Amino acid sequence: MADRAKRLKTNQLASGLKPELQFHELELDQVQWTNRVDSEKFSAHADSAHNLYVSDTTRIVCFSRDGSYRPVVSSIEPHHIVPNGTADFVVVLRKSDKQKLSKVTADGSVTTILETSTPLYGPDVCPNGDVVHHPSTSRLERRSGLSGELAASIEGGRGKVISFEANSYLTSGQDGHVYFSSKTCVYRWNNTERTVECIAGHPKASGRRDGFATDARFTHLKRPVLTRRFAYVRESDNRFCRIDLETFEVATLQLRGVEPSAIETYGVTPDGRMMFLIFSMPFRIFTAETTDALESTFCSDMQRVDWTGVSGARCHVEFLAGKDRKVYRADGRILEARSAYFRSMLSGGMREASPCAPIDLGEDVPGDAFDALLHFLHTDHFEPATPPSRAFDMHDEELLRLARFVLEVHTLADRFLLPRLARLCEVFLSDYALRASVVLPMLASITAPRRPSLANLEAACWVFLEENWKDTVQTHHNSALQELVDQGHPLVVELLQGSSGFKRGAKSLEDESQPPAA
Repeated sequence: MADRAKRLKTNQLASGLKPELQFHELELDQVQWTNRVDSEKFSAHADSAHNLYVSDTTRIVCFSRDGSYRPVVSSIEPHHIVPNGTADFVVVLRKSDKQKLSKVTADGSVTTILETSTPLYGPDVCPNGDVVHHPSTSRLERRSGLSGELAASIEGGRGKVISFEANSYLTSGQDGHVYFSSKTCVYRWNNTERTVECIAGHPKASGRRDGFATDARFTHLKRPVLTRRFAYVRESDNRFCRIDLETFEVATLQLRGVEPSAIETYGVTPDGRMMFLIFSMPFRIFTAETTDALESTFCSDMQRVDWTGVSGARCHVEFLAGKDRKVYRADGRILEARSAYFRSMLSGGMREASPCAPIDLGEDVPGDAFDALLHFLHTDHFEPATPPSRAFDMHDEELLRLARFVLEVHTLADRFLLPRLARLCEVFLSDYALRASVVLPMLASITAPRRPSLANLEAACWVFLEENWKDTVQTHHNSALQELVDQGHPLVVELLQGSSGFKRGAKSLEDESQPPAA
């Protein structure tokens, strides 16, 4: 399955896209966390109805989707909510000695699941009621939730057939397996086959790299959060990833609308549709649908194409674009299926919907860039150079022309509401087109006026400048700076600040990433 998924990624730029989740703040009724101190952390659990149960270690409240809340239970012994992706009730672990695991229902009733004479390290409750935990980093145990008797166990480490290290909570998956993490990899315990396998990362190699299974790299992982399809993991430096449980593909998540470094805790609803983030100072909750905003919709779009003509969609559409007034032809049925903008243009009663004459897009729409946009709509493919790594071998003038072309495509992608194409442009420019001769013209182009959709590219340009200041400005390419000075470009002021040792505070909206291998 993993090999098949790899073969599907024939477009190198598309494989460089990271899933994007757009977060929005929940408007909350004010909660007074009277017993909370700075050393205590919030813990939380989401049920199948997307209600969010939050604990400050002594009481639990339930937030609804509309931000209203109700008390669930108070004056409960100090505890932490155990992350669980299979139960609709809340599982809590006694904080003082970790020897008591309890169940809290929506009406506030508290019952004991399991109480032992030794600590339960990283416990979770399985769908059948069994409790799993790791008494040591090299031993996993499964105990009956009814009797507390040992039902299964497995040991790993040096000298054992299976080698693993459990440093996190064990998390029971909806597939019946148990997942946990070490510092650099994620494991799966198959109780039926009595095996533990590494599904992502490498036990002896660290780093920051997306990929498949053991090709991926992590630095310092925290507990996994499980849904039916994905395992979500967080690193200590706030890189968030998700692992496809069928293909074992690891992808870094882009969390839009929030500052990841301030996140206290997070989770995902059991149905996998919503991710929540909790911030403590001040107390805030953000939620996002887990559907990737940039995931390709090509297959589903093409399934909606009306090839019969019953809907009245036009088979042939002509456009006039560019200063040379060239005519570009496209299939109107595909345009309507692939783009809300063109669907409105061609079938929404607008003047352009008339089939009598070509649609005039104006001289400000570059013909070559529009042709690339039409190609993307018809094929879901955009690569200004094939393979993209060919850009590394281009002469400076050729690469600069290509970069300006890609920026023109990006402008049209913004105009015609095609965010996936816009990000493909940004990935190419940041991963393949940044060099000393190109960075200043590129930065000048995207900062006057500033384009919010290119914030990641702008941040990458500033990082490149900071790391290559001497070569970019002081040695071989100062003519580009002189041209900006002659133009009176506002970027000059920021560059002069950089020359005096000022480190610009532009911050990327995404975690740092390495260019894909050629």
